Amino acid sequence: MKKISLSLPLVFVAIVSCLTVACSNSNGAAGAKSTTSPAPGGSINAQGATQDDVARINVDEAKKLISEGKAIFVDVRGSESYKMSHIKGALEMDFFKLQAGDYKGLPKDKIIITYCACPSENSSARAAAVLKKAGFKDPGALVGGIKAWEDSGGEIERAPQKPPRKG
Repeated sequence: MKKISLSLPLVFVAIVSCLTVACSNSNGAAGAKSTTSPAPGGSINAQGATQDDVARINVDEAKKLISEGKAIFVDVRGSESYKMSHIKGALEMDFFKLQAGDYKGLPKDKIIITYCACPSENSSARAAAVLKKAGFKDPGALVGGIKAWEDSGGEIERAPQKPPRKG
């Protein structure tokens, strides 16, 4: 029993460390105020597309593009996260579907703004790189992810709250 009780905290620390590294802000994008400019120093994903030539789109620019009908949001966090909450009107398309080449329902004539939960938009930038390589029009990652959108007053759709269980 002692081995298990000692190893569980170590496993927990290892998992938290991995998540921290994965969502670390190695390129400064989370603090960026702007823009539709490429992120510096992107990494290469399994399909050879790079994050460095993917636009980072700030919340204000995203709101403008969406309101003008020039762009759509794509939530790359996964089905369960999408069901819990998502940007109003966003399509659900997890990163692994995109990486596998499943682009069903994505318009090629609009800018696709991907977003994730990570404040340094790691997953969303990788997803946008996959879409760019597949020929989609100017895909970009939402700077700061869903939290930045919500913090700016952007609309979020949430799953209905379940009433507390009695008894």
